Amino acid sequence: MRKVTVSAMLAALALCSINAQAQKYGNSEQDSVDCLMNNSLYQEFYKQKDYKDAYEPWKQVMEKCPKYHVNTYIRGYNILQGVYKTASSAEEKEKYFNEMLSLFDQRGEHFGEKWNNIARKAQVYEAYKPEEYETIYKLYKQAAELGQDKLNQQYCVQYLQATIKYLNAIKASNEQWSDVFDVYDYASETMENSLRDASNALDSVTQLQDEAQMKKLQKEVDNTRNNIQALETFIEPFASCDKIIPIYEGRFNSNPNDLELLKKITTNLERKKCMGSELFFKATENLHKQEPTPRSASLMGQMLLNKDQYSEAVKYLEEAEKTSTDLATKTKSAIALAQALSKTKNYSAAREAARRAVNYDKSYAGKASILIASMYLATAGENAAWAAYDEAARAKTLDPSVAADAQRIMNAAHGRFPKKEDLFFKGVNPGASVGVGGWIGGSATVRAR
Repeated sequence: MRKVTVSAMLAALALCSINAQAQKYGNSEQDSVDCLMNNSLYQEFYKQKDYKDAYEPWKQVMEKCPKYHVNTYIRGYNILQGVYKTASSAEEKEKYFNEMLSLFDQRGEHFGEKWNNIARKAQVYEAYKPEEYETIYKLYKQAAELGQDKLNQQYCVQYLQATIKYLNAIKASNEQWSDVFDVYDYASETMENSLRDASNALDSVTQLQDEAQMKKLQKEVDNTRNNIQALETFIEPFASCDKIIPIYEGRFNSNPNDLELLKKITTNLERKKCMGSELFFKATENLHKQEPTPRSASLMGQMLLNKDQYSEAVKYLEEAEKTSTDLATKTKSAIALAQALSKTKNYSAAREAARRAVNYDKSYAGKASILIASMYLATAGENAAWAAYDEAARAKTLDPSVAADAQRIMNAAHGRFPKKEDLFFKGVNPGASVGVGGWIGGSATVRAR
C-alpha cells in the first residue's frame, strides 16, 4: 500500500512550525508541535485505509491534545476497528476492544453528550461481545437515564432491542417483562415529542418558503417516523393486549392504588390501544380518584369513548383539553374529543376539535384528515363524497402511516360518484370545482365513476 511521501512529511512539519506559534493544542508548545505533526501524519495513513500505520501517530494525538477535534474520535474508532480486525492474538484484540471503550469515555469528557457516548460503548459490546446482554442493557439504561429526551433516537431504538434480548436471555418473569414497556414508553415519548417539534417547525418554515430549512426538517420528520416504525416493529411481538395485560394484572391486584404503577398501566395500555380492557378501566378510575389531572381526565374520556359512553366522554375530554398545559395531553384530548363528537353525529364540532389537535401538533394532520374524511363520507350526497375523497387524498400525502385508511375512504367515496353521462346532463365537467354546501361547506373536485 502507498506510504506517506517525504514531501508530505516536510509539509506537515512546516505546518506544525507555523501553527504552533498561533495556537496551543496541548499542555506546552512542544505538545502543540507534536499534536499537529502526528495529526497530519496519521491522516495520511488514514486516507489510504492503512490503519496499522495510522494507529501510533493517532495515539499520540489522543495523548498530547485530546481536545483538538471531535474527528480524532470519529476516525479513531475506525482505526481501532481496523487494527482489531488484523490483530493476531486474543490479548491484542482485548487491548483494542478496551481502547474503543476508553475512546468514548474520553469523547464524552472532552466533547460532551456523555449519554450518547455511553450508548456508543454499548454498540462496541454489540459489535464484539454480543453475548454480554446484561452489560449492553445496563449501558443503554445508563445512557437513557443520563440523557433523558436528549438521547439520540437510534440509541432509543437499540435500548429497546437490548432490553428484549436481555429479558429473553434471563428467561424473565411476567413482572420483569414490564421493564420492556417502561423502555418502550420512554422511547415512544421521546420520539413523539421530537416528531411534534419537527412537524411544527416544518409547518412554520413552509409558510415562510424557506427551502433549505424545509428540506432539513422534512428529513428529520421522515427519520423520526422511520424510528417510530422501527420501535413499533420490535415491540409488536410483545405488545398484543393479551400479552400486556397479564404482565400488569397481578401487580395491579396486589397494589391497586400505587400511583406510579397506575401511571405505567394507563400509559402503556393507551399506547397499545388496549383501552377496552377491564384493567384499563379500573386503573384509569383509580388514577383519576387519587390524582385528578388533565391527563387523568383525558384517560377517563378515552375510557368512556371505548365504552361507547360518548356524552360522558365529551365532558372529560373537553375538561382535559381546556385545562392541560401539556401539548401531548391537549392533542390527544382534542383528537379523542373529535372522535366522541363524531359518534354523536355532531360533525361540525368534531371537525373543529380535530383541527385544534393539528394546531397543537402538526404530526396529527393525517389522522385528523382521516377522521374528517370519514365524517364527510357519512354525510349524504355526491358532493359530500367528493369532499370525502379530497380530504382522504390529502391525508395520504400528509402522513404515509394513514395511507391504507385513506385509500379505503377514497374507494368508498368513488362508489358514490355519479357516472360521466349523468354529469354531462347536469352540465358539470370532471375536474371542475363545486361548492359542497351543508355543514361541510367549502368546495370539492367533481369526479365521475
